[in-house]
Amino acid sequence: VERPPPAVVVTPAADFWRRASHATLYAGRLVGARMRALGAAATQAASAQAGTPYASDFEPPPAKFYCSSLVEWAFGVAAGEKSVFLPPGLTFKLLFEPLGFWERYYHGLNQSLPVNVSGSNPTLLLHSPAVRFTTLRPEDVVANL
Repeated sequence: VERPPPAVVVTPAADFWRRASHATLYAGRLVGARMRALGAAATQAASAQAGTPYASDFEPPPAKFYCSSLVEWAFGVAAGEKSVFLPPGLTFKLLFEPLGFWERYYHGLNQSLPVNVSGSNPTLLLHSPAVRFTTLRPEDVVANL
């Protein structure tokens, strides 16, 4: 399940690996039995969103998704919780750095830069104790073609 613009898609594994064979890829490994147990249900929830538009304005799900929001939302659905990647009660405030880039980006969308909004971000997943990231080696990618 991927979220490239313009919408969420379910990509056959062989197509994904072939397209990614020359890229540096990172694998997020779920930490703990609870997180691993949620994986299948989260995949099912994410797959059901095929065709849902890309959130180029980073609006929260489920009307639209951006990359990390699809992951966080799907695991939240699987767990019956808002977020399984943050401790209870915490939110991830969206940061728009460097500011000039994001001001131009939102200007191009004819929108104002959002202020004091929370959401998801690849950094949230990267620093979550629920996920351990590793670099995939070229032979890992080739082995999956």
